[in-house]
Amino acid sequence: MSMGRRLRTLRKNIGMTQQNLADTVEVSRIYIQALESNRRMPSMKLLHRLADALDSSITDIVDDFPKKAAKMHLEELLSSGEVDIWFRKRKLSDDELRMVERVITAVIEDWDGDDHKKRRNSADRGEARTTA
Repeated sequence: MSMGRRLRTLRKNIGMTQQNLADTVEVSRIYIQALESNRRMPSMKLLHRLADALDSSITDIVDDFPKKAAKMHLEELLSSGEVDIWFRKRKLSDDELRMVERVITAVIEDWDGDDHKKRRNSADRGEARTTA
């Protein structure tokens, strides 16, 4: 994801308009638009102001996270407390994260059960063919 896209995503996640962000960091809305469309690159001084305004870190804005080759274990992400997880413009609480983890666990267990049933049914059909 490009820096401009990350900037736009962080801004939208907290419900801020380009104009709100521009006013907060003391630049024009057109400049924010240019940053978000990757036509301009911010100075380090502006990056600090952007990170503060977006309640994030400079790394959140500039680092292409996660790397394509990286593996991310969802259970570690949900339980680490090191990463804020957002959905539909709001940060999920610890209780909501535990609920998400329970939903994912239930879905995976359901999939595993379906796979087991399919293998058993396939094996049953194979036995029926060899005995007939």
